[in-house]
Amino acid sequence: MGSERSNRRLAPKVLFFLVIMFLSSNPVSSLTCQEVLKVVFPCLSFALGTVPPPPSAECCSGAQTLASMVTTTEDRRTLCHCYQNIPPGIEIKPERVQEVPQYCKVNVTIPTDPKVDCNSIP
Repeated sequence: MGSERSNRRLAPKVLFFLVIMFLSSNPVSSLTCQEVLKVVFPCLSFALGTVPPPPSAECCSGAQTLASMVTTTEDRRTLCHCYQNIPPGIEIKPERVQEVPQYCKVNVTIPTDPKVDCNSIP
């Protein structure tokens, strides 16, 4: 029982490390996936569905910061690419990602359909 509990505590840290390693090597514009992850990291538990709505105040603060960072077409495309490049083993719930701007009252859109052509985003 103790090792299961220890694994549950360690899992988010391992997940964070893996995501940082993967995303930090994929800059697409002046905005990088590493920067995106840094500001939205407080939303990870909410996006994974491991905590109930609403997202935390820290998550909303990160969403507000992200909204202020995503100001150009290239930034919006980068955000899309960052989302699409999340490793398959990290089971982000698209509906939860879409709920963050609504709960946090910020204007930032993240296409969560894997078939979206990020390069076509205006």
